[in-house]
Amino acid sequence: MDPRRLNYLHLLYLRTVIREGSIRAAAEQLHVTPQTISGQLRRLEEALGVKLLQRRGRGVTPTEHGRLAMAYADEIFRLGDDLVSQLAANEPGGLPGLHIGINALLPRLLVRRVLAPVLDERPAPRLDCVEGARDTLLRELTARRLDAVLSAERAPAGLSTPVLSRELIASPLAAFGTPEFARRLGDGFPGSLDGAPLLLPSTRVAARAMVDDWFASRGITPGIVGEFDDAALSEAFGEIGAGIFLAPAMLEDDIRERYRLEPLGLLEGLDARVFLLTAVTGGEHPAIGRIIRAMDAPAGEAARAAG
Repeated sequence: MDPRRLNYLHLLYLRTVIREGSIRAAAEQLHVTPQTISGQLRRLEEALGVKLLQRRGRGVTPTEHGRLAMAYADEIFRLGDDLVSQLAANEPGGLPGLHIGINALLPRLLVRRVLAPVLDERPAPRLDCVEGARDTLLRELTARRLDAVLSAERAPAGLSTPVLSRELIASPLAAFGTPEFARRLGDGFPGSLDGAPLLLPSTRVAARAMVDDWFASRGITPGIVGEFDDAALSEAFGEIGAGIFLAPAMLEDDIRERYRLEPLGLLEGLDARVFLLTAVTGGEHPAIGRIIRAMDAPAGEAARAAG
């Protein structure tokens, strides 16, 4: 195929289908018909002379050729985003767009507090926030598709690309619930949590083990009614009174105002932490320094996870 005739719209269709897992879902995402996407992808396969997708159940997955095309498509669109960012940065006082990953375990109110200083810039950089699990976001970071990641945990050792972990926030954990829960369980806390309905982080995350150890060391066996990989879901169920959830004590005023929930007490010795993860290779986005200064992170908290 003559590369000059490569249709980049076809690459967008391919990329979206692979990310969404089906042609129908990709069509809804791109606001076109499934027939349009199917027809354009057939043209792409015919032009390249290879099969890019294969059916699996009700969806599709990439073939080996499809995975290779996807990797190039990701890089092409990343370069396009960089072009837009750099052109914006060349405007007087402008900053390039900030591509940042958000660990789903972090409360949204906490993320807002960390990123608010970036939006105070004039003109403010365009924020591109990608939510997901820490390990998935780390892969995007080390591939230079993200400028930084906000995580509830430090970057692990042994990464192929060294990553710098800066602690931005450390706040004691508190238990929050409806006013009824607060009246009934506030006295005698934390022992009052024995048998109480709790909404906890999933066992798939490291933070859960620390919470379990904290309860076990005090002889408390809560009644776990929900486990979540996403802090927002935990808060949503807490808002309707399904159970008690844990959140940084520093968010007490925000949680009272937003959810009309009350603190039951502090989990002494357990802290919620927020780390800013950046790849060591390459220059840092100028907004990173603004975030660090605003959070007043001590320089001594920075620690490199050597690759």
